[in-house]
Amino acid sequence: MKGYKQATHTGGLPGMVTQVTLLPELKLGIIVLTNQQAGAAFSAITNQIKDSYFGMTGTDRVKEYSDRMRANVADADQVTAEVWKTVAAEQQKTVARPPIYFYTGTYRDNWLGDVSIRAENNKLLFTAKRSPRLTGELFFYKGNTFVVKWNDRSLEADAFVMFGLDYEGKPVSMKMKAVSPLTDFSYDFHDLDFTKVAEK
Repeated sequence: MKGYKQATHTGGLPGMVTQVTLLPELKLGIIVLTNQQAGAAFSAITNQIKDSYFGMTGTDRVKEYSDRMRANVADADQVTAEVWKTVAAEQQKTVARPPIYFYTGTYRDNWLGDVSIRAENNKLLFTAKRSPRLTGELFFYKGNTFVVKWNDRSLEADAFVMFGLDYEGKPVSMKMKAVSPLTDFSYDFHDLDFTKVAEK
């Protein structure tokens, strides 16, 4: 920032996000605590303060970040809507697919732990044992890919669930990816690498 070293760190929980910004050479520290979930809010406040500190005028950071956020939300909503449109279209098709119990079992990731994929009342369900809020129904998308819709809608983090097959065509692994590009990075779905646990 203006040739000065800057260190920042963010954090958050559902319903709140925070940012700490330090410019050590100037002995300047900015801490923004918010009771909402948009990172644009703390960025706008932090940058408006820095502008004032450096004598920079003419830019309304709140408007700048607000406009950018609205555009990003509109783009993300379109992406998400297209995914669910595909899901709805697939539900109307009568093509042959593997039965839902084909994918059932326990899948294990070294970080998240065990996830149960089970069939119940003609639905395919996802439950993360270490993180019970990650529970939801799996909807067919394409190929061996489903979309999990979390029961807790406050998560705002529906995700693709992609099953990997072995050379005999049986599920042996599972990967995930957030549906919306605005899904909070802390979910780290893309870093998960599940292996199906052999039945005893």
